[in-house]
Amino acid sequence: MPTIQQDPSSPSIEMQDQTLRRKTSITSQLSDSHFAVLPHGVDLEGWSKEDTDDLNDHVRHLLHSRKEGFKRSMRGFRQYISKPLGLFVTVYAILVTLFGAAWVFCLIGWIYIGNEQEYFINVIDLVLVAFFALIGDGMAPFRAVDTYHMCFIAHYHHLTWRLRQEKKLPDLVDHNDLPDRRVGREELEDVVDKEETAEFSVLSPLQQRRLQYHQAKFSKAHTFYKPHETATHHAFPLRLMVAAVVLLDCHSLLQVALGTCTWSIDYHVRPQALTATILSCSITCNIMAGVMISIGDHRSRKKDVLERMFRQELTEEAIQHIQQTRRSEWEERGLPADGNDDAVATALDKKASVRSGNNRAAAARLDSDKEASVGPGLTRPRTYSGT
Repeated sequence: MPTIQQDPSSPSIEMQDQTLRRKTSITSQLSDSHFAVLPHGVDLEGWSKEDTDDLNDHVRHLLHSRKEGFKRSMRGFRQYISKPLGLFVTVYAILVTLFGAAWVFCLIGWIYIGNEQEYFINVIDLVLVAFFALIGDGMAPFRAVDTYHMCFIAHYHHLTWRLRQEKKLPDLVDHNDLPDRRVGREELEDVVDKEETAEFSVLSPLQQRRLQYHQAKFSKAHTFYKPHETATHHAFPLRLMVAAVVLLDCHSLLQVALGTCTWSIDYHVRPQALTATILSCSITCNIMAGVMISIGDHRSRKKDVLERMFRQELTEEAIQHIQQTRRSEWEERGLPADGNDDAVATALDKKASVRSGNNRAAAARLDSDKEASVGPGLTRPRTYSGT
């Protein structure tokens, strides 16, 4: 039977070649065929398929290796303790852990000093309460101010929801993200389709300014709170934010009560059940506040965008590793450096300078390029399940 031979220059052959090249090339988007995701502004022009495969294998190794994951964690921890706040929190946690362990060991008899045992336990108890009061009592004034801002934010959220329901306006795409844009009365009367007013604020100008003011103040005090959608997160759920603030307030109130009972009542007559109950409730409130914040962060984060950014960082690290390996091999053989690698290194150096803040204009352009490259992934979906 005769076979039909296609012309190599036919459109179908060209489309197949382009599809094959797209499957075997590394891009700046997540792909099932590759672990590596190129950083923005970096390409692998001139790299052989063997080098590209080595890059993808090294990224896969960085993703799945426990040793590499531990190294990344240690690098992050070193960066954290290099800042004053991180160092203070680390030292504070170590001291609380040591004194807490000593307190428990004294209670169960592993540490015994004779007749002074009860007095020694009381000293450790006083020190622990002082450590707890440093955060619980010390943060109480600031938490009161945060509660003040939270009340306004929650009030204007519920007011917006009620006004939109009374005016029979369409539901917001994300009911936790209140729109900032306003529309005039004349313009509103000219709108035929109410869908066009879905993302406009229904608050008065004064109320809108107050809402923005309290949102800015609260988000400055709590980095987890995001009033509007960002490149990596949706708006933080309002109910979880209110729950976290109330739990933190309860933690401060219970810490004040704990310190009052511990320091005002002599340890010979102080009921142990009283301090134990207050301490347990206080720690529970603090832990539950952290759980609420963690749940809200996981609900609001854009997992695909964060995964892509994480893969890009790993790919950048893998590119630098392969370039160093290449240079060492060329130096051993006495060969000149490759210009393509120099171009990739220059692009990576520019990204590093942008991250360090040496070029603010370049940083702004990089952020805009990221938002443009992600495309529909950065826009709010029409169905959002955040509560």
